[in-house]
Amino acid sequence: MTLPPLDFAAYEARPPRALDGDPLWRTRMYRMASYLGTRCRDDAARLGARVSLDVTHQFVRAIGSIGANIAEGYSRGARHDRARFYTYALGSVREALVWIDALGGTPWPPRDEYVDLLVQIRRQLLTAIKALRPAEGDTKLGVRRRTPNR
Repeated sequence: MTLPPLDFAAYEARPPRALDGDPLWRTRMYRMASYLGTRCRDDAARLGARVSLDVTHQFVRAIGSIGANIAEGYSRGARHDRARFYTYALGSVREALVWIDALGGTPWPPRDEYVDLLVQIRRQLLTAIKALRPAEGDTKLGVRRRTPNR
């Protein structure tokens, strides 16, 4: 198995073979989440015995969930479905940030890169979710307005 490059720019320049030509790859928040997902297990293993296995396991699961939910939401045709999965991804981003905080002062070299990318993903998800949800006062998505009978 070939590990991904250790920097995001190199990873972003060459999509994984399975995603080459997939329009999902054009979505920057997905590329960032995919990069973190491919690196996470190896990076978390470097924490070793300094951190509880429960914390490490939860962190790896949260990171993996981000890209999976973005991909599933991107593939949904209905705006409300896409917003729902992006909301799940947002929850996983926030969870991953909490687990990074749970590391406390434990030395972990990739910490700053993870935090930076997670914050960028969070911003992009918040923007996408806001754009997908109806404005306040609008009718719910999928509900037709009936014209009064005259």
